[in-house]
Amino acid sequence: MIKNIFYQFRNNNFIKFRIGAVIISVIVTIGVIMFFPHFFRNTYIVTITNKRIIKHDNVDTYLIYSQMEDGNIKIFENVNSLPELKFNSEALYWSLTINRKYEVKAYGLSIPSLSYYQNIVKVKGVEK
Repeated sequence: MIKNIFYQFRNNNFIKFRIGAVIISVIVTIGVIMFFPHFFRNTYIVTITNKRIIKHDNVDTYLIYSQMEDGNIKIFENVNSLPELKFNSEALYWSLTINRKYEVKAYGLSIPSLSYYQNIVKVKGVEK
């Protein structure tokens, strides 16, 4: 009788441990997925060719179309980012001038088929 009670508590503690481990692993996985794009940072010299605003559910996404120095077209996203402490996406968007050259610092992965582009962090004008 005493042995049976001991095994019931042991099994109950093991289940609590497994549930706790699953919860912790889910939290860690979500954290890694959220911060994963921030590990990929690049700096580009580009000429802005076009700009576009996409409105969806009261959230604005600014797309910046640019031409690289080698002639390739690159699309950047310009949205606010809490981990980057970037809250000036609208001001940054309106400060960009078409047909002007900029040094763009961006982070993230660019997957155009999924409409996922690198997010602009900083922009600095470059003399031609």
